[in-house]
Amino acid sequence: MVILDSNTKTRKESFWSKVGAVGIRTKIMGIVALCIICSAIAMVWYTQHDVSAALRTELQEGGLALGTGLAAQGRDLILTHNEFALYTLLREAQNADDDLIYIFVLDAEDNVLVHTFDGGFPRDLLDVNDVQPEEAYHIQALQAEDDTIQDIAIPVLGGKAGMIRLGMSESTIDATVAGHIRNMLLWFALILVLGLSVAYGLASILTVPITRLAQAARAVGKGDFRWKAPAWAKDEIGSLGTAFNEMSQDLERKEKMQARLLAKVINAQEEERKRISRELHDGTSQALTSLMVGLRYIEDSAAITSVKKELADMRALAAQTLDEVHRLATELRPSVLDDLGLVEAIEKYTREFSTKMNINVDTHVGGIRGLRLPSDIEVTVYRIAQEALTNVAKYARAENVSVILRYRDSSLVAIIEDDGIGFDVNGILTSQNRERLGLFGMYERASIIGGRLSIESQLGFGTTIYLDIPVKSLEEVKDGKNKVASGR
Repeated sequence: MVILDSNTKTRKESFWSKVGAVGIRTKIMGIVALCIICSAIAMVWYTQHDVSAALRTELQEGGLALGTGLAAQGRDLILTHNEFALYTLLREAQNADDDLIYIFVLDAEDNVLVHTFDGGFPRDLLDVNDVQPEEAYHIQALQAEDDTIQDIAIPVLGGKAGMIRLGMSESTIDATVAGHIRNMLLWFALILVLGLSVAYGLASILTVPITRLAQAARAVGKGDFRWKAPAWAKDEIGSLGTAFNEMSQDLERKEKMQARLLAKVINAQEEERKRISRELHDGTSQALTSLMVGLRYIEDSAAITSVKKELADMRALAAQTLDEVHRLATELRPSVLDDLGLVEAIEKYTREFSTKMNINVDTHVGGIRGLRLPSDIEVTVYRIAQEALTNVAKYARAENVSVILRYRDSSLVAIIEDDGIGFDVNGILTSQNRERLGLFGMYERASIIGGRLSIESQLGFGTTIYLDIPVKSLEEVKDGKNKVASGR
């Protein structure tokens, strides 16, 4: 029983998943078409059964009235055996009614007195319709080759004088019903076309604003707040669009506020790094350098061997400390980034990274060498590249890394690609691992300056990071550089 319920649930879910995959316009048109088709089937069934039954009853009543009249008119002719006059009476009645296909008269001994059959009387017709003594008449439906005949038997003088039998054809009924059904189907086809046209128009009225609202939602989800829901009537869809626009405005306002706050935080971080780097370089480094010079002087002037050894060790420690301070200062804020620009800073960092980590790094620069970009762009690209290479060293197990910088379609494009083990991007971003913090930092840095960052990776197939940042055209950058160089 549980298995049956499970299978039923699965079938229902499969059915609704298929229905849910159909668009609203198709659903509305399908419902309208289904209603019209069901109405057509119901009307055809009603015409086929009830109308046919009513026409058949009318045919029987007409045949019974005709037979009763013939029985009254032909009674004396039957009793006097005036067969010619009786035949003439039957022929006149048959010619006057198109539905009457045959008439014949039997005497009291069931002998055929007269009939209207042109090809001879069919003897098997005698036994197909018997009238019981207590019956005033009897009607029997007979099936011919392509027609149904209502055979009506009416006793004359209670059967003492004989019986009149006549056959009423249903071909006219069939033709009438078929004509009604054909006309009905034509009308329903016209109604179906008109209904589908109206349904399509109404569905378009409903789906067009919903489709635009969905497009606006996708755009807002990607951070493009220029999209707005279309202005609509003051109905449910209009209320939904108004609510969406209000939500979009709130999100845009919060996004801008968050961007300003993040920009201030990052600028403060960079300024603090610059200050610490300057103090390490100018203050601590000079102090350590003076210490090394003094220790060297003492080492050269002292005569005691043990003192010389201690002083040499102190000088070596001071030199090591100086190198470490220089490294920290460079990592906090590389002076080459401020002095020479992004390209030289990236190339210097990748060379040092390749030497230190023993990983082959190929750096390719196209179209921006010698140009200075806005400081926030240079810092963002440098920090993202630095974080990407740090992740390569920590997690990728890569042997080769490619770093590409180029200008394309009014954007600065940076690509960092490695041949490492790769990782599940969505899994890391939705997990609580510390690695996600670095990825989120990269995304945030890119979004603050209006850039787009995407990470493509798959286990066993390496990782590629794409960074796209809108910048001024190279002509404007070059023109700004030339003006600065010329002092204008």
